[in-house]
Amino acid sequence: MVRLTAKTGTTTVRRVADHVRARIAREQLKRGAPLPSYRELANVLGVAYLTVKRGMDKLVAEGVICQEHGRGTFVAKELSLAPRELGHVGMIFPGSRELLFRYQYLGEIMQGITRGSPPRMDMHIFSLREDGMVRAAQLGEWAVNGAILLGVENDDYLRAFAQWGTPGVVVDYCSTAAPLDYVACDNRVAARQVVAHLAALGHRRVAYAALHSQRQVHLRDNPQDLLLRDSSDERERRDGTVCALQERNMAVDVWSLPEKQHEDNWAVTVADELRRRARAADRPTALVTDSNHAALALLKALARRGLHAPENISVCAVASDSNTAFEGRPLTTCRFDFIGMGRKAIDLLTARCRKPGLDKPHIHRIGFKFVEGQTTGRINPS
Repeated sequence: MVRLTAKTGTTTVRRVADHVRARIAREQLKRGAPLPSYRELANVLGVAYLTVKRGMDKLVAEGVICQEHGRGTFVAKELSLAPRELGHVGMIFPGSRELLFRYQYLGEIMQGITRGSPPRMDMHIFSLREDGMVRAAQLGEWAVNGAILLGVENDDYLRAFAQWGTPGVVVDYCSTAAPLDYVACDNRVAARQVVAHLAALGHRRVAYAALHSQRQVHLRDNPQDLLLRDSSDERERRDGTVCALQERNMAVDVWSLPEKQHEDNWAVTVADELRRRARAADRPTALVTDSNHAALALLKALARRGLHAPENISVCAVASDSNTAFEGRPLTTCRFDFIGMGRKAIDLLTARCRKPGLDKPHIHRIGFKFVEGQTTGRINPS
């Protein structure tokens, strides 16, 4: 008997799911074959029946296994790996369809996809929030030839997707969890560019100020949330800035709030901390944020406290999706080519349809244009 032990029930559920995944990977459970009963699995693994059920529910949500009413539970069938033409694209997005067209960078990615698409290509948008978890069978029903997974940051789901055999490109997220194509921002290079700019202006004490956020999507057909991982963009921008500061022997100061807050409240907290350190030796002379939206909120909060950029403190953002200005002053930032990101995604998907299947992740980075704005300046000796 294989016994699974863990400190928490959640960990045991995950291990049940991993045990079944491993048996599928070793082909001890064949594609389309029925699974042992839940009670049999409970006896073999030495866990409670309810624990097995929760583990199987997790695999059903990921599309690794499927349930047929009156027949039982089966290993999901793998889709064909034969070459195909890209005629019908599935767009899988974690948020609502309305959200997809609200933000500028998402709109630019969609523009790039549209401009780079082959003639007579159709697209069906799957919203995880509105439609529930998208599975292999649904892609088959819509005759999807390839899929773009935009902002899908769940590694378990990406692993399951890769097993289905549908050509897929992950956009605006970077991972090594599944053998897929990933198109993401070149965040570490952008962070290095920002730090080099501040160093050239004489800054030696820089604080990286950011929200630490976890994304959570409520699925229509699943009572449990699909918990999305920390954004790879946020993580890479923070780590890239810290590494660039360390390389230059500059002081490293990270101000990261552990809980998701409204951006304006977060900016007020940072501004108050800066004012508290007004006469302290460790007061930073420059603040770096991960995005232009965070930088704009921070500039507003600082101004309300009588602090202005760059006279009192320099402010810049690692990445931007628009030409941002505050009180007529352009923001110092790296403007990313999100239209190019969309074009790259559709080019990769077209190529992957003609030659499906990858044995490892392929990561593709898009570039940026550095904008030397008016929110950064030379360090004030006083």
